[in-house]
Amino acid sequence: MTASTATTAILVAAGRSERMAVRGPNGELLRKPFLSIAGRTVLEHARAAFEAVEEVREIIVVAHPEDLEREMQLAPCSKPCRWIAGGHERTDSVRAGARAADHSSRLLAIHDAARPMIASETIAAAIRTAAANGAALVALGMRDTVKRSTDGTHACETLDRSLLWSAQTPQVFERTRFLELLRIAEQERWTPTDDSALWERLVGPVTLVAGSATNWKITTPEDLLLAEALLRSRGSRA
Repeated sequence: MTASTATTAILVAAGRSERMAVRGPNGELLRKPFLSIAGRTVLEHARAAFEAVEEVREIIVVAHPEDLEREMQLAPCSKPCRWIAGGHERTDSVRAGARAADHSSRLLAIHDAARPMIASETIAAAIRTAAANGAALVALGMRDTVKRSTDGTHACETLDRSLLWSAQTPQVFERTRFLELLRIAEQERWTPTDDSALWERLVGPVTLVAGSATNWKITTPEDLLLAEALLRSRGSRA
């Protein structure tokens, strides 16, 4: 690791998980990051991928305020790891994590904790790309034919899928510059749901890094079942 690639990973786990929250064995509410897949929580799988990347010097988990006590129930982290409370909107949580990052980190790698199948190699590629270009976005080119509908009932246009990408995470940015973008967004009361939207609007295009079809976000119970099968398959091959 060099000074130009020193990175703080920010795992965003502060969502309310209204569509996926379940009750644990003692009746406690378990949000997506704390659901179990193949013997570990969703959050632990995501965190492990960042722990394996040399450029990542620290990990900040931005959690729902009610989940901070669950930190003690997770496996120990092999790198410096801190937990902080998130905000009401995703941008508020990202801002809290960015402000808490070590000032010696040049880059911030922001990742949805609900994406447990991210590959360490993809993280490293995004970090290297951001080190060279200021920002990097892991994304997947669209495979399906994409239609546009103006009324939700009829397809009125076929879009050129070669120009369309499905955004994933991590998204990596120069720390000091991204903090300034977050400050501007806060002043304007702008709360984008995608971090690279800040860079696109206020700086310019973001360099793409090839993502993976397996780097999906846990959203439904079916996603959990698919992730379980994939992770167990990886474990049996290892």
